[in-house]
Amino acid sequence: MKRSILRMQWLSVVVILSLLLSACTAVAPVAPSADNDVAGPLKVVATYSVLGDLVQQVAGDKVEMTVLVGADGDPHVYEPTPRDAVALSEAAILFENGLEFEPWLEDLLAASSSQAARVAVSDGVDTLAFDAHGQDGEHADHAHGDVAPKRIAIADGVDPSVHLLDVGAGELLVSYDVAGPARVYVGADETLAYAVQTTANQVNVIDSGVRFVPHEDHYHLDLTDPALLDFTLDGTTPIHFVAHDGVIAIFNDGDGTAAIFDESAVRGDGQVITVDSGRPHHGVAVPMEDVVVISLPNPDDPEAALPAGVVVRTLDGAEVAAFPECPGLHGEASIGHDAIAFGCTDGVLILERGDDTWTTRKIANPADNPDNARVGTLYYNEASGLLVGNWSRQGFTQFDLEAGVMTPVILPVPMWAFTWSEYDPHQVLALTIDGSLHTIDYATGEILASVPVVDAFALPQQGEEGVLRPALIASGDMAYISSPNTGEVVEVHTPHMEVDRRLAVEGAPFSLAAFGAMVDPQAGEHMHGEAEAQADDHGHVHGEFDPHTWMSPLNAIVMVENIRDALVAADPANADLYAANAAAYVAELQQLDAEMRAQIDTIPVEHRKLVTTHELFSYFARDYGFELLGSALGSVTTEAADPGAGQIATLVEEIRTAVVPAIFVEDVGNPALMERIAQEAGVTVAPPLYTHGLGQAGSGAEDYLGMMRTNMQIIVEALQ
Repeated sequence: MKRSILRMQWLSVVVILSLLLSACTAVAPVAPSADNDVAGPLKVVATYSVLGDLVQQVAGDKVEMTVLVGADGDPHVYEPTPRDAVALSEAAILFENGLEFEPWLEDLLAASSSQAARVAVSDGVDTLAFDAHGQDGEHADHAHGDVAPKRIAIADGVDPSVHLLDVGAGELLVSYDVAGPARVYVGADETLAYAVQTTANQVNVIDSGVRFVPHEDHYHLDLTDPALLDFTLDGTTPIHFVAHDGVIAIFNDGDGTAAIFDESAVRGDGQVITVDSGRPHHGVAVPMEDVVVISLPNPDDPEAALPAGVVVRTLDGAEVAAFPECPGLHGEASIGHDAIAFGCTDGVLILERGDDTWTTRKIANPADNPDNARVGTLYYNEASGLLVGNWSRQGFTQFDLEAGVMTPVILPVPMWAFTWSEYDPHQVLALTIDGSLHTIDYATGEILASVPVVDAFALPQQGEEGVLRPALIASGDMAYISSPNTGEVVEVHTPHMEVDRRLAVEGAPFSLAAFGAMVDPQAGEHMHGEAEAQADDHGHVHGEFDPHTWMSPLNAIVMVENIRDALVAADPANADLYAANAAAYVAELQQLDAEMRAQIDTIPVEHRKLVTTHELFSYFARDYGFELLGSALGSVTTEAADPGAGQIATLVEEIRTAVVPAIFVEDVGNPALMERIAQEAGVTVAPPLYTHGLGQAGSGAEDYLGMMRTNMQIIVEALQ
């Protein structure tokens, strides 16, 4: 509360100062546009010293830069000054970390009346959820420090049964009998598995037992007993399952109806609404708030299985708009909240919702298409904003949504299944019929790495029945491939593209759905009570994702590219210089990455474990193969706080069990607390690591490269 009062007093000063600035300035400063050259150095602001150095490396002497939180400063507890407001009022660009790292920034921007273009340099980084390595003292069961699912639902391709696999133990938890062979899908709240049984005309729901439990400013994953719920949905040939904006739609091919419901209905508190498309066909329905977009049966061919377009209907069935512009419709993907892509024989239809309007546009197939290939499956990636589709069995399709262009990428072996990598949202995972899994760069189409996962298999032939082929899903850092012929689920670590395990499963494992790799995607919107009080006390609450992205040079490369793009947009006259500087610095970051890997190789594998003051090494651990044992203060604050005796005792016991030689304190951390923990655990405290800011002159950590090399040296020497 005291800090809140001080902040209000400070804001009053800034408001007065802003009024004085406005009186002395004829017009408010406006960020330069891409159409005009910049007169004089571009004025930019970076929120903290590490980011300031990255900006300087790209910008050189073409900018006049202000860094708000200087070397040795702690952005978590920073209190802005009127001078900061002045700098922001004059800036053309504000470079910020994003991911709720600078909780004081919104107030500062409002007080300064800044019109600077805001650039969150963490955009595009493959973010990790807080506590992704474990929860409540439990850690991942993999050697890589991965983000892996806790449980996987596995539907048998022959028998009417669904199994639930404990991923950590690699063992089946329970098996449930259902009415017929099923395909399993993840529900809207990412805790329920839907077993869609097409031949048995039924849908059952399994509670995975994964829970998202609020804990201070983030959510923990908690595991409870799974259960086959009483809810049963009857339908005639249910096939197409869609979860969008918290609502489920299941299309019944046998009668052309769609069942629409939210998950309160599953738990007995809601109702299932039926919307009719007109007649049986192989269709789809996508719920969008107060309406449903449902496929339009081909009006010219009553026997046609595939629809000819889509109709927007209210939930009571009234037609709002019709778009018969997608012959042979098959495959859909929601693009955010207000747009949907549909695969058509002649291209991809994009349906967009405005305030009171519905519009469509077609991304046409390439003119050169001798095999009449088409898009029939689509996936949208929220993290990267990219859409991908198949190109029949030849490969996949890139999309430039703004330009309305698609570009097929032909693979050397026919593709059977594909999905987005969850490790890198700019990479596609593809399973080809030679039994290999590939990581592919979406932008270039280059195959980055491959690993054999299952035996080779043939594509389906006309009239073929009863032959099961592998299924592919991605979850966290992992990919899972079912192998019905060998009774296995193959686990692949996607950052290294290595087979981690081959998990034996009863029967013929086929369809897969994963639960618990990440925390609740809605967690940031539902923080109440204790978490809000924590924010008031400390002035520091992160969101659900770890914002300390710069702790891995691989992330720093993404940040540098974002900086480059922002500078080029604001100052196109110096675009070549910014591009050249960024390319040179990326090469240095790649060299730093190689150096760090070589040094880590000298640490005994059993010593590659970290205990720190504050949760900020998740990206470092993920990218360099460390296990995070825990932190003294969690993710909430770097201020000198006293964790409970039970928390300390648990951490001390973990350190003793792990037999690590040292634990680590930050330059802005609480050395007294870590000394106490070290003494009780019988280990040493390593020299302070530079984490939230650069070091002062002479520290060896005056710039980002020096900071990371200094940290690496401390870690290597401490863990020998």
